[in-house]
Amino acid sequence: MIIAIAAIKGGVGKTTVTFCLAATLVHMGKKVLCIDLDHQGDLSSAMGAERDASEPDIGQILYAPKREQADLMAQGIIDVQGWCHLITPGMDLGGYQTEIEKGLSSESRLKDALAQFNSVYENYDYVLLDTPKGEGLFTKNALVACDEVLVPVQTEYFALKNIPELLNLVSQIADRANPDLRVSTLVPNRMKATSLHKSIHQQIIDWDVRTHLLHQSEESWTAPPIRDLTVYSELSAQGESLYSYGSVKEEHREPFVAIAEHLETLRNQANTREVETVG
Repeated sequence: MIIAIAAIKGGVGKTTVTFCLAATLVHMGKKVLCIDLDHQGDLSSAMGAERDASEPDIGQILYAPKREQADLMAQGIIDVQGWCHLITPGMDLGGYQTEIEKGLSSESRLKDALAQFNSVYENYDYVLLDTPKGEGLFTKNALVACDEVLVPVQTEYFALKNIPELLNLVSQIADRANPDLRVSTLVPNRMKATSLHKSIHQQIIDWDVRTHLLHQSEESWTAPPIRDLTVYSELSAQGESLYSYGSVKEEHREPFVAIAEHLETLRNQANTREVETVG
């Protein structure tokens, strides 16, 4: 299952959600590949990897001819000790973006690469795509390539206000390039114990993404809120996971365990549908 972790607004915790979810899925025994599509390389740094650790990096992979992408992707994967497999963004992802946009099928490069890769090499249970903020090329590539969209939503007014912008982008991509795309999960993030945050949290719970996604029949699921706690920042600063850092308590893991279990349910349902279709 390929999952894009996406949000238009920056600073809502996409990277934190991605690396905590990756650690949880690995702890559950799942095989996970993370792809860092943000030129800043925050996900790579949080996992203790240099931004240019992959050779080739994701920019080089997406820029390459389609026939070469599967082999290049296999070469670019690094095994991050204590985490999972990772492809880093490299030092010049912005430069590759400019060149890719000049070519054909610029928004489907990642989909092509993953499709070829999965047909040749061992499949992963999950591929997590950590996207940059905004509606740029690599966010669009992630949405074209993925099965599900997971949206971290900071429990603040302006973060909530930006959800329709992302949903409209998802709707356009579903209409043109990925008809099975759906927003399956909303993750209230950085929640504080204030009446305002509680009110916005309730609005997220009540939100029906289908008012913006006419192609989607299933209602999205809202995860338990992730609290605005220092421990999550400490994880990325120390390059530690939810399951290796001594200050982490069970309550800090609980929201991510719930998200992982939800995704497992979706993956099992998708596998069942695939078997029934083949049968």
